[in-house]
Amino acid sequence: MIRYVPQRRFRHLLYVTTIALTCVPCSLSAAAQQAATKHVPAKLVCGPHSANPKKLKAFVEHLQFDVTGNLWTSERKTSPQPGKERFLGILSPSSGAMLVIGERRLIIGEGKLDDHPIWTYEFSGRKSPNGLTILRGSLQSQTPKGSRSCSLGF
Repeated sequence: MIRYVPQRRFRHLLYVTTIALTCVPCSLSAAAQQAATKHVPAKLVCGPHSANPKKLKAFVEHLQFDVTGNLWTSERKTSPQPGKERFLGILSPSSGAMLVIGERRLIIGEGKLDDHPIWTYEFSGRKSPNGLTILRGSLQSQTPKGSRSCSLGF
């Protein structure tokens, strides 16, 4: 089996960036803090859930990403259960490669999040220099155990 090593390195870079942004907000570079933030509308499209496709049907959600330099972030509240989905993406300016990860957590009490995500998203692909970009990926859930095939377009 042949592995695509640059994507693996890119994914590792995104995870390191995620930890840095979550744990040490002050570690952002001065250039990233001073860069203007753009707002990019996006559409999340997911197919039926593998655990119960008849009950857990396909869905479409509209998101808005805040883009600062090569960092893409989005957050939305979920319903009917109180919770949040958060997305974090990074764009390679040289190759156009993009990786976006996301997760949903339940809100417990006032503004506090549970320690374990309910589900996670992962998308990858190349950003189109002009026109529509579609990143392919999936949603993996712990309860119910299973997955959905998803795409993220903007």
